[in-house]
Amino acid sequence: MATEWVISRLGEADRAAWANVVESVGWRFVPAEIDLLFATGEAWGAYLDGQLAGVASVYRHGQSLAWLGNVAVVPDVQRRGLGGKLIDHALRQLDLGAGPVPVGLVARKELAPLYARFGFRAVGEVVRLRADRVLAPHLPQEPMAADASDDAWLEDAYRLDGAAFGADRSQLLPRVVRAADKVIAVRDEANKVQGIGLALSSATGMRLGPIVAQNDIMALHLMHLLAEDVDGSIAMDVPAERSSFLHRLRKLGFEGQASSVMMLRGAPALPGQRQHLYALLRPAFG
Repeated sequence: MATEWVISRLGEADRAAWANVVESVGWRFVPAEIDLLFATGEAWGAYLDGQLAGVASVYRHGQSLAWLGNVAVVPDVQRRGLGGKLIDHALRQLDLGAGPVPVGLVARKELAPLYARFGFRAVGEVVRLRADRVLAPHLPQEPMAADASDDAWLEDAYRLDGAAFGADRSQLLPRVVRAADKVIAVRDEANKVQGIGLALSSATGMRLGPIVAQNDIMALHLMHLLAEDVDGSIAMDVPAERSSFLHRLRKLGFEGQASSVMMLRGAPALPGQRQHLYALLRPAFG
């Protein structure tokens, strides 16, 4: 008898069950991360006999790009086609919205053939780096509080992120800024924001990203200011094409933990001025 899966949209009442599924595949998130990952996109779940057995989320970044993330299936029912069914359903829901839109994702390399079946192709690589402590010289920039009374710089920061990422994330980033442990902005003499960086707590320490900068030196300064005084390890997801930045980070004590493939469906290349994107917000968001 064929297995019958029921796929439906998840709501706030399903948050704990969603967390159980992603934790079953080894992903560990602190509550603030779960808030962002679950509440800022469309989460879909596949049920078997009334139990949530798999999840997938889509994140819409304006009208020009969407992202597929948090695709997870509990170990007991893996290799039974559920992951593919969830991916297909999530993509169909995206197409039912404003019509076909390019979709990106970051996946483990061994899963690339699965996504290729749905029209995704490799367009880059992402390197996960981790360090216990970072020591580096830095410019005398001060952290800017996310709740500052003058929020004009935030609008500049959102535009800077949008230009580098290639899509409007102004609906997502305010939530990220509110949840961040530290937010850094670098301004020029005209007080215009030229670089931004955020740090958010994770289950193992602190995750840095996004980092948007004009060059390697600015990115390193942002990284140091975000990482200093962190109690625990520091992790970053860095595009592999930032090769000189990666080289500098390794000399400062960062070690490569994993390498993932960035894939895209519906467009020949990722949009935006990607040379300025030095660290991803999260693989699930791009």
